[in-house]
Amino acid sequence: MSAPARPLAALVDHLRTERRAITATVVLVCVSLLCLTTISVLLAAAVGHVAVLRQAPPAWLWPLLAGLVLLRALLTWGEMDASHSLAFRVLARLRVALFDRYAVAFPARSRENHGRAAATAMTDTERLEFFYAHTVAQLLAAVVNAALGLTVLVLLDAGVAAVVAVALTAVTATVPMGRHRLDRLGGEVVTATGTLSDHVVDVLGSLREVLGYGLHEPVRRQVAQTGARAARAAGALETTHRLLAGSREAIVTLAAVGVLVTAFAGDVAPQHVAALVVLALATVAPVADAAATWAQLPSLRASAARVGTELARPAVVEPAARPAPLPEGPLGLALRDVGFRYADRWVLRGLDLEVAPGEHVGLRGPSGVGKSTVVALAGRLWDPDLGTVELTGAGGAVPLTALDEADLRAAVGVVEQDGRLFAGTVAEELTAGSDASWADAVDLLERLDLADALGPDDQLGEAGVRLSGGQQARLRLVRALLRRPRVLVLDEPTADLDAAAAARVSEVLRALPATLLVVSHREETLATMDRVVTLTPPPEAR
Repeated sequence: MSAPARPLAALVDHLRTERRAITATVVLVCVSLLCLTTISVLLAAAVGHVAVLRQAPPAWLWPLLAGLVLLRALLTWGEMDASHSLAFRVLARLRVALFDRYAVAFPARSRENHGRAAATAMTDTERLEFFYAHTVAQLLAAVVNAALGLTVLVLLDAGVAAVVAVALTAVTATVPMGRHRLDRLGGEVVTATGTLSDHVVDVLGSLREVLGYGLHEPVRRQVAQTGARAARAAGALETTHRLLAGSREAIVTLAAVGVLVTAFAGDVAPQHVAALVVLALATVAPVADAAATWAQLPSLRASAARVGTELARPAVVEPAARPAPLPEGPLGLALRDVGFRYADRWVLRGLDLEVAPGEHVGLRGPSGVGKSTVVALAGRLWDPDLGTVELTGAGGAVPLTALDEADLRAAVGVVEQDGRLFAGTVAEELTAGSDASWADAVDLLERLDLADALGPDDQLGEAGVRLSGGQQARLRLVRALLRRPRVLVLDEPTADLDAAAAARVSEVLRALPATLLVVSHREETLATMDRVVTLTPPPEAR
């Protein structure tokens, strides 16, 4: 995985549905800034008229100013409303894009840590939402305002326009000043804070282990060291920004002095000097602000690069180009000459396994032989390196790779041994994404001895932490059964259960009309199957 060369521009493709809103925000900000510039110049002209000529400004000036002030207020309100609404939508678009990618990129064969993925989705996207919703408009508005302001100055006084042009050039020249240092420090800040976020996410997900093994002190030291690195980089970055900001402020101040000197040295009427100075400042100051904003881009580019890297994750499985229909009626499952490896180690090689429609088959074997890998392949969480995995029926066999994703998930249910529950209520967990009712759930909960312990509104906690391991395992099974799959693949469904609970699970499974493939070490569970297959390591792994 690699980040795109222009990460901020590359993410625009994921925001294409918001391009019209971004354009509208740019227009609002441009008009609002031009309105502010006009108000400032007119007020300065009025002050100059009164101070120099000792006369009241023309009567038409006041209703014009009142109208412009009202327009500016409306534009400011509209700009804030539009940019805030756009910011939330940008955040949602980026996070949905990441979720869509994670949905097909996890779990990777490397079984990598998900802390970075979670931190990127939560932290880096928040840094970027304001950039696309407001910063882009601010930068473009500064350019438009400067171009129009300089044009007006050229028409009014060439000498003053020359001074402003020099000031604009000088302010713009501060952008590349320290660029390499800003890029380096900005990258260091994002990397350090990202590493800190990754680590905190991991720690929070393993808090019981941290406390149980007395790891809180090493974890605290690691967090403190990472935080200190981030703080040092952020401090150096802030110092650089302040130095550059000081140089820009000096340029703006010198520009104001230069305009005054040029105006008094030329043939500018005294009553117009204030308006010229204000117009000059209104032309240069937004560019100085834009330059300051531009200096912040290295950190944003680093965040965009992290998001881009996550969006570039390769899909674990590719969708079917032309999906084939599912066979009608009961379905069977077949693994034909299947091979699968992690890195350079083959865990399955030449595996042939067929489960007839309606048949219940147990799968056993020593740890590490590939039983959980078979489960993942049967549910197309991964694709095999060799051979095919198929659903079979009266109309023939169809490879899983040829099926539409929705059809596959409706037909095949998978319950992994380390599967997770979502935070929320029991009812939400069991009926979300299913047409099953709570009454259907109650029947299964009673058969699995969970109905008295769990009510529909009971909170499960994060990953089902409020339940015991055995309750979590049975609830995951209920969740799968409520979707009425025609093929159900289970990985150690009774491993966390006592003998009585395991017997209840076996009784429920025995009554299922669905095709069943059950991985288990438990002989009592395997004894209820129609037949049992023993998985052995491939020759290369022995």
